[in-house]
Amino acid sequence: MLTQNETKILKFIKYTPVIIVAFFSIIITYIIFLDKNTQFKNDIVELRKTFLNENKNRINAEVNRIHNYIVYEKKNSEVHLKKLIKLKVQEAHKTMTHIYEKYKRSESKEQILERIKDALRDYRFNNGRGYFYIYEKTGKNIMLPPLPNMEGNDFWNHKDSKGSFILQDMVSLLKKENEPFYEWYWYKPNENKIQKKKIGIIKEFKPYNLFVGTGEYIEDYEEELKEKILHYIHNLKYSQNGYVFIVDYNGTYLSHIKKSYIGLNRITLKDSNNFMITKEIIKTAKNGFGFITYIGTIKPETKLPAKKTTFVKGFDSWNWAIGTGFYTDELEKQIAIKELHINKENKENIFNFLIISIFVILIFILLSFYISKVLEKQFLKYKKEVISYINANREKDSMLAQQSKMAAMGEMLQNIAHQWRQPLSSISMLSSGVKFKKEFGLLEDKELFKSMDDINTSTKYLSQTIEDFSDFFNPNKKIILFNLEKTINKALNLLEVQFKDKNIQIIQNIENIDIYGYENEFIQVIINICNNARDELLKLKIEEKLIIVDVLKKKDNVHILIKDNAGGIKKSIIDRIFEPYFTTKHKSQGTGIGLYMSREIIVKHMKGELTVRNDKFTFNKKEYEGALFELILNFKI
Repeated sequence: MLTQNETKILKFIKYTPVIIVAFFSIIITYIIFLDKNTQFKNDIVELRKTFLNENKNRINAEVNRIHNYIVYEKKNSEVHLKKLIKLKVQEAHKTMTHIYEKYKRSESKEQILERIKDALRDYRFNNGRGYFYIYEKTGKNIMLPPLPNMEGNDFWNHKDSKGSFILQDMVSLLKKENEPFYEWYWYKPNENKIQKKKIGIIKEFKPYNLFVGTGEYIEDYEEELKEKILHYIHNLKYSQNGYVFIVDYNGTYLSHIKKSYIGLNRITLKDSNNFMITKEIIKTAKNGFGFITYIGTIKPETKLPAKKTTFVKGFDSWNWAIGTGFYTDELEKQIAIKELHINKENKENIFNFLIISIFVILIFILLSFYISKVLEKQFLKYKKEVISYINANREKDSMLAQQSKMAAMGEMLQNIAHQWRQPLSSISMLSSGVKFKKEFGLLEDKELFKSMDDINTSTKYLSQTIEDFSDFFNPNKKIILFNLEKTINKALNLLEVQFKDKNIQIIQNIENIDIYGYENEFIQVIINICNNARDELLKLKIEEKLIIVDVLKKKDNVHILIKDNAGGIKKSIIDRIFEPYFTTKHKSQGTGIGLYMSREIIVKHMKGELTVRNDKFTFNKKEYEGALFELILNFKI
């Protein structure tokens, strides 16, 4: 017999689809007739707007990407330079040390210094710009390859253009650091009129109270960096007609898709509308960034002028204007095609919709009446089956949950026994000792108080152990927010003593993550998996027994990975380990419901996933293989 609600559902199924389809068919047909022309115009406007916005966003992103790349390279140029010259000075110092150690017993200081200078004088790097210099700490120059006529001179009181005593500063730095960096101003080779900023590094050569150093002019290194960046940009093409160009603030093109433009000053360049292209590009760059529209001189696809919208951004440190653009004639082609397509589509849609609406209404009328009759019969049949199935499942789940909890309780009682054994033994020994000394009159108050304190500490530990295990068996079925790191530690603490007795290491790599769920049931899952890993490890005769717990965040999910080095699960049974009552242990050791209930808890109660696979991994430079259980949970249930 159908209930009143079920009868209402059948009537809803019978009449609602017909009414909805008929109503919306009439409304939509009417709207299509009224809005046909308006929609056509709106589509064209939207197409134009979308095209412009998408292309503007695209060229904006491309210019910003190149700008960020240049900023990054410039920002890190000094870091890269420091690494390079540091490595070179270390190489020079090694060479000096090698020569000294080889000849120190057979040659004089002067002879050894000549050998060192011969080895280092002609050494060059950084495209021939880099060289080594050697000074005594008194300021006397020992080697200066660019100016050999200055060797032997005293530079102690030599100043750079900023008034710094270069040699005095270097010697002071060597007292504080082993390999200090230093910035100064020095005359460039063949450019003796102006001193340029230089960055260098020095390193002490203790046997002769010398130091060796090298340096590089910042502007030389940046020029090399500019060439590298321009080469990269010149070879960059992000679409059929998309390329990035660079113009300096003087109007010289440094990078362009057309090679003949590179190096040319085109400050007077203008389009057919007398728009001063290069001047406006530079003006926009100096103001920061912006869009400009003009007739481009060349479109790569056609090799002809075409209307272009360009985004420009300035890089003031190098006086560069960075730009790229898109050609708007492509929009007109798309609009023309879209106009034909929309016009044809609108006419066809109106006619087709009318035909389909009529047909669908008739079909729904027939189907709804037929389905309502069939459902009425099936409702009664399935209602009985569902009720029966639900009752059976509830009974089975209750029985399995109870068996799982009892199995866990057995494991926990063993753990309690392990954790109590040591403090009980301590209490017994302390009380026996007090009694013995009292009987023989050897007991002092100080010893009595200390023994009582130790006994009190042990009893507190026993009490805390009971409280920890009581928390686990607390029938808390509420969804709460709990911290995975603390909860997993709580679970592992319940197993700690037993695992230590078996020489099993537990390694944790856990991110600090909070999650909603059933905390005690989650603890039961962790314990079940770790106990299974323990049982498998105890079957093997290996020195290092490992259980590794990793917790990490991926997007909206948290992944808990528990793996061991017990060799893995046999392929023949790995697909069955989550079945109820399936076990590889003796009947007296296992029920076969631990992993089944673990999956039930994770999948049904916490809406997550629990899977297993065999995995190879490396720990402490050793390769292992074992089972890997993966729990995937969402941050909110």
